[in-house]
Amino acid sequence: MAINEKTYQPVQALTVQAAEDLPAFRFVSHLGSLCDDGARALGVTEVDWVNGEYASVVALGTIAIETTTTIPAGVDVTAAALGKARTAGGSDAVNGRSLDDVSGSGFVRIKVVP
Repeated sequence: MAINEKTYQPVQALTVQAAEDLPAFRFVSHLGSLCDDGARALGVTEVDWVNGEYASVVALGTIAIETTTTIPAGVDVTAAALGKARTAGGSDAVNGRSLDDVSGSGFVRIKVVP
């Protein structure tokens, strides 16, 4: 589903200095970089940020995020490569819970888990 078909409600935003260019709707670490696979996220970007800028990330509430694969509604999600989302499993850090289904790569709404 396209991003313009998703609505979300950010409750809390935090800022972190971007350690690299940060695309919109991706998991970002507390170091200001895109999250690695299975990593804990500080939050999710709403817009693109350039390396060195102070980036605002949604740390609490609901937000859309880009996915790498199919994600059903109601499951725990974690970071995948390049800060995208995938279904969490095993020892992965849980960064949110999906609110929608997405088939294949696309966008899904998540409830951010601090």
